[in-house]
Amino acid sequence: MKKNLINFIIINIGIITISVNAQDVHFSQFGQTPQLINPAASGVFNGNVRAIINYRTQWGSFGNAYNTYAASFDASIKKGDGRHAYFGLGVNFYKDVAGQSEFGNFQTGLSFNGILPIGNNHTLSLGIQPAFGQYSASLAQLTWGSQFNGEEFDTELNSNETFGLKSSRYFDLGAGIYYEFKNSSSEFLGSDLSSFNVGVAGYHLNKPTQDFFSETSDEIPMKFVAQFSGTFDIRETKLSLVPSMFYATQGPYQEITPGMLFKFRIGNATKYSGLFKQGAVYFGGHYRIKDAIIPQVYLEFTDYMIGVSYDYNNSALSSVTGGNGGLEISIRYINRPKALQRASFK
Repeated sequence: MKKNLINFIIINIGIITISVNAQDVHFSQFGQTPQLINPAASGVFNGNVRAIINYRTQWGSFGNAYNTYAASFDASIKKGDGRHAYFGLGVNFYKDVAGQSEFGNFQTGLSFNGILPIGNNHTLSLGIQPAFGQYSASLAQLTWGSQFNGEEFDTELNSNETFGLKSSRYFDLGAGIYYEFKNSSSEFLGSDLSSFNVGVAGYHLNKPTQDFFSETSDEIPMKFVAQFSGTFDIRETKLSLVPSMFYATQGPYQEITPGMLFKFRIGNATKYSGLFKQGAVYFGGHYRIKDAIIPQVYLEFTDYMIGVSYDYNNSALSSVTGGNGGLEISIRYINRPKALQRASFK
């Protein structure tokens, strides 16, 4: 009976959340979800094509865990030697599923990006992201108090629940601006390589409506995102500092997540043959303020990167969760040119 009560709570909290002031899906490894935090990041990376898959599971201590799946693919178009304006194109999707009712949101979007190199070290890009989404739930999987016959739940009995739910489809629009600086001979922090990027983006700019309840219609509040990340090599060592910051606000909610990773480079790249590509290990963490401590580790080898993180909940909810938060895994592939460029966290 406890399990069914939990499912009832989950679906009702979810319905209230999207009907009043919803928060979008988010990942703790925000650096591995470029199109979910800024459409203008599409096509801005060292390589030809990039593909990323993400998986997150959380709140398993409540019963049925919340599971989130995402994938993205992007590429640069007519990049040439990178000294003239070119384009970025990307596609992404995510699916969020919660509880036995499979309550959640599915969204797929396209990112279109114009990229303008400014001098040798600076790049500015502008991007838009039209998307289509759908909220849905299945009440057929749930059982209710009126179906308890004293020993077990009998699904043949009438639930006596009269409210109606339906799938809610919507069109969404996002846009962003993204700036990157890179200098291979920088003296900043005494490093051999310094690079950083900063971006600002907005989502739900058209204020789409959803009518998950059969008789109501509500706006999905706009979301604004700002992010920063950088890579700074420490001279004459194989160690680099990789700081980053994520900020998002949507309706009355906001998220602030600063962090630092330490990058240890493994091996040496062959500059011309491309037969061996430098790898790296990243370790460190982020802190989602008033919510969770997030240790992270990444392994980068050849064109691949695998990341694992875990959210240790330290909010007021920790008395219920016991600190258990969310496990997250990401796998990234970038097809890099043979004349290898140094591995970096992007």
